[in-house]
Amino acid sequence: MTIKSKHGLFYQWGVDLKDATKGKRSIIKTEIGSQGRLLLLVNTLFLLAEALSGTFVNVYLWKKANDYSLIGWYNISFFIGMQLTFMLSGKWVKVYNKMSCLRMGIIVAALFYLGVLLLGERAVSLILPLGFVQGIGHGFFWFALNIVVFEITNRENRDKFNGLAGVFGSFVGMVAPLASGYLISQRTGMQGYYMIFGISLGIYIGGVVLSFFFKRRKSGGEFSLAQTYHVYKKSKTWQRILKAMIGQGINDSIFNFLVGIFVYVATSREWKVGVYTFITSGVAFFSFYFVGKFIKPAWRSKSLFWGTVMMSASVLPLFYEVNYTTLIIMGIGISLFSPLYFIPAVSIVYDAIGQSKETAQWKVENMIIRETGLNIGRLISLGVFIALVSWREDPLVLSFLLLGVSLAQLITWGYIRRIKL
Repeated sequence: MTIKSKHGLFYQWGVDLKDATKGKRSIIKTEIGSQGRLLLLVNTLFLLAEALSGTFVNVYLWKKANDYSLIGWYNISFFIGMQLTFMLSGKWVKVYNKMSCLRMGIIVAALFYLGVLLLGERAVSLILPLGFVQGIGHGFFWFALNIVVFEITNRENRDKFNGLAGVFGSFVGMVAPLASGYLISQRTGMQGYYMIFGISLGIYIGGVVLSFFFKRRKSGGEFSLAQTYHVYKKSKTWQRILKAMIGQGINDSIFNFLVGIFVYVATSREWKVGVYTFITSGVAFFSFYFVGKFIKPAWRSKSLFWGTVMMSASVLPLFYEVNYTTLIIMGIGISLFSPLYFIPAVSIVYDAIGQSKETAQWKVENMIIRETGLNIGRLISLGVFIALVSWREDPLVLSFLLLGVSLAQLITWGYIRRIKL
């Protein structure tokens, strides 16, 4: 994105440049604009489809197989598909058309739910290839989305955009699972699951249609995976970001599915899973709004630290007993403090890309470095999870696992606080 200042200077990709003649910092646009609002809408629709069905995919697998390790392997398949897509689609995003990559991500994600609908009872026996397909869809979508978010935003409005994305994501995360839980509870057998998977399919189709209203964004340059490695090796900042993202990835893969299964096991009712998500997402809705509105770049290090500490402390009620009440207490605590962690963790990566015109030209390579760190962390924690549940499925053991992966986010804080931009 190029913005012209009142001095006649230009800002490329939201990068702060100084007036070469006066040495003064020019004013940067703080509004996210029409394309930013459209991006928020498409992102929200994608999250809506995932909130409707994604919350219950792992519960669906649990009901069909009653096997923690199968769910772990499904998620490993998902993240491997996602990582390979990031690595192999870099040239498509950088050299050709990033918007078609985003569109393809929505289409492939829709194909996952279409496959589940067509396979019916046989879906569990093919869950590894299905997870791989879903990972490919998410890889295409999030890769393109992250690049477009970087191009549309700048240092001054990035926290605002990420805060709004968190608000809308929390809102759909609040309403959609509640609706899904109600629909599932009103149907016999697996009919409710097939209904919400079908609704998600329709929402994805709507997202594809909306994506055609994006302006075609400038592409060009050269890309190779070898160049990604060279960018990483010569930059201390990106070496630290990769290690920081490993800490974040260790946490989010386990929390993405284990808490929902805990709630279902404790209550045996999908409706309760929806209520749990409604309550915790409602808290996150307001928390993301206020943190996104008031947080400043200078506060990011402290925000990351206290966000991690308080999210980890929120897991402690599970050591008393794993029941619906303690799970809600934990969920409220995590939802309340997670914006302190996630908003600065996302924004500082974009700021590192936009540090200068030279760093901005490697935005695709840098985004691959970021996602590689996340997926390394995710696969590490999933490997530990599978090893633990193969040994013992005790709730206390799994509670220790949740506490451990929460504290792993201190790795993120430890490396990000050393980044000077």
